Amino acid sequence: MMAIAFVALIANTSCLLLISKHREGGAHMKASWIFSANDVVINLGVITAGALVAWTGSNYPDLIIGIIAGGIVLNGARRILALKG
Repeated sequence: MMAIAFVALIANTSCLLLISKHREGGAHMKASWIFSANDVVINLGVITAGALVAWTGSNYPDLIIGIIAGGIVLNGARRILALKG
């Protein structure tokens, strides 16, 4: 899981860098920026959760970071819905 999250982190960071110049464009570019930024943060969360679960042997880091990731996704959805063309 951590390896796939790392590959996704590289891909999502690349996308974020590509669209960074246009993030203040239309609503679709703003939404793309929000999606990509959220994906980068969540990829980092998955890597961190995997490392903490491996280190502690507890499932709680996965649960806690999963709840935080859910909050990030919901906040991103709220921000996208609030966009004006």
